[in-house]
Amino acid sequence: MRSKSLVLLLGLLISLCAFLLESTPLNAKEWTAEQKEIVDWFKKFTEVSVEGNVDESMTYFHPKFSGWDYSQTWHVAPFDKTFLRNSREEFYKNNKLISFEVEPLEIKVEGNFAIIHVNFEDKIKDSDGNEITLSGPWTSALIKQDGKWLFISWSWTYK
Repeated sequence: MRSKSLVLLLGLLISLCAFLLESTPLNAKEWTAEQKEIVDWFKKFTEVSVEGNVDESMTYFHPKFSGWDYSQTWHVAPFDKTFLRNSREEFYKNNKLISFEVEPLEIKVEGNFAIIHVNFEDKIKDSDGNEITLSGPWTSALIKQDGKWLFISWSWTYK
């Protein structure tokens, strides 16, 4: 009888641990209102990106945007907003972004300027129907202009 109680107790304990691990992210953060605004803005950008709406996604970028993709060996210089737009249009012609998840790790805000560090994971279906997953670190610099956050720069790499 005692071993059945012990097994039952152990089972309940394991279930409780699984519930707590599932319901609370291990790196859950308490964001300030300003940081939460950026997290929500960033997540909205990812939603627009999954929809494939290039015109709307480009409204998230400052006119003087400059970025870098450290994973690309063919592109040896930072790119501007025009290059980014053309790349996004070409991407969506041949591929479908299935999901685009970001996990904010750190956000620093100073006035109308912010830095956000995230881990990301993209799931893409290419023109041949193959599903590809890309993930890695991503750092973005944001500027708040006319009450709206905009990407002014970013750099990322993926594996």
